[in-house]
Amino acid sequence: MRPSAPSVFSVDGWHGHAPLRDHVTVTGKTPFEAHGHATARDHATRASKRCTRTAVAGRSRGVVLVAVLVVAALVAIIAAGLMFRVRAEVSAAASGSRGEQAYAAALAGVGRAVTVLRVFPNDSTVWFDNPDIFQNQMVADDGANRWYFTIYGDPADPQLGIPRYGLTDEAGKININVAPPETLMNLPNMTTELVDCLMDYRDSDSDTRPEGAEQDYYDHLDSPYVIRNGPLGTLEELLMVKGFNARIIYGEDANVNGLLDPNEDDGDDSFPPDARDGHLDRGLRGAATVLTSEPNRNTSGKARININADTPPSRIPGLSDPTLRFILLYRSEGNTFKHPSELLEMKYKLKQDHNEIPGAKAGLEIDSGVKGEQLAAVLDELTTQAVDKAKPIVGLVNVNTAPADVLAVLPGMDPNLAQQIVDARRDLDTETKASLAWLYTQNLLDAAAFKLVAPQLTTRSFQYSLRCVGFGVPCGRYRVLEAVVDMGGGSPRVIYLRDMSRLGMPFALDAETMDRGR
Repeated sequence: MRPSAPSVFSVDGWHGHAPLRDHVTVTGKTPFEAHGHATARDHATRASKRCTRTAVAGRSRGVVLVAVLVVAALVAIIAAGLMFRVRAEVSAAASGSRGEQAYAAALAGVGRAVTVLRVFPNDSTVWFDNPDIFQNQMVADDGANRWYFTIYGDPADPQLGIPRYGLTDEAGKININVAPPETLMNLPNMTTELVDCLMDYRDSDSDTRPEGAEQDYYDHLDSPYVIRNGPLGTLEELLMVKGFNARIIYGEDANVNGLLDPNEDDGDDSFPPDARDGHLDRGLRGAATVLTSEPNRNTSGKARININADTPPSRIPGLSDPTLRFILLYRSEGNTFKHPSELLEMKYKLKQDHNEIPGAKAGLEIDSGVKGEQLAAVLDELTTQAVDKAKPIVGLVNVNTAPADVLAVLPGMDPNLAQQIVDARRDLDTETKASLAWLYTQNLLDAAAFKLVAPQLTTRSFQYSLRCVGFGVPCGRYRVLEAVVDMGGGSPRVIYLRDMSRLGMPFALDAETMDRGR
């Protein structure tokens, strides 16, 4: 075996021999390393580098994956948001469309009321409470929903919880624009302070009543405003008058449906506050109005004759010659009439001679000749006001439609008499009720009592209010409108329209009658 060849190494000038495995160069490498041969350490280093590169690549791929997932999530969120917004807009558009359809259905109900009044203006049996033409009347079927309207008014007895399907005669209420203080004082929830404040608000002067308020009071409010100093335009304008609030105007009827709802008979448990007495306080709204007027014309539409004119008429249809002569003599002595009803059983003693009329000497007592038979003609044909088409008679109460509690507040009336009138009119025919004379001819009032109340009463109506709910089935969308129809000009016209939907559905609808109007 040949011995290994020695190698030479040099360290600090010293020379010697050593085995190959022990030989190193001054560079610190073994001869294998110096000649490019790989050692185990090289393999380990390279393996370590490869692992490092692999780990770095793995981490890079993980970061990219996370970024991709984040971007995908963001895209999904954005897409979901856009889809939600689109669906919300579609739903809003559909809801708005259904709301408009409900509004149109309610307007169709107002149109029905106008049509009924045009055809049957004086027949309360048709328009006062008639479910056949006013309850759940179908308007249209669009394939997705069926659209109806229901017209309703305050029921005769709110405690029964049964709606009345019909119109309301505004002449069955007290017109607070012209009512005297004693009448206003008898209305629900009124006090002397409220009466004085209302009188100051509606009159044209600046004189303040003892408990009232004129413009100077309103000028010093935190938010001052100019008062009307004239007739109120709506009943809600009372909220502008000192002392008035919603409780006084609406009473306990928070949703203005005329019915005693559970929340209106539970004390202070829920809104509104109430007496929990099983009775609905409807406030002023149940008895007051600002809209009533009628033309100063007879039942034939002709102008009435003013018996206070400078030249009294020589002939009046339905009046006898003695009555005409009485009017002539009474006026010739400088007297005037306050109301045609004064002629009922009227007597007068002449103060001077009237040579143009045989026997008409001073001291002679003359008789008007007006009894029950002539009273209807007197009330229909005569007036004590200048006849002006543009100036109607304002504020008369219809004795044939006003409830007993409204009649009772009038001067010359009391609750017992008012109820007797309401009971008696139920049995009278339409022709008899056409004139106020029935209060006298039916022995409800004597001549003196009749003359006291007649100037405040009428038997005609020209303004009618209604509330109408238009609704869809099965979508459940609804709109509630309040309207007033005026017949004073000859043809019906809507003079007031208000959306009351924010107060909620007035009452539960009867599903069994939904198809009645088909």
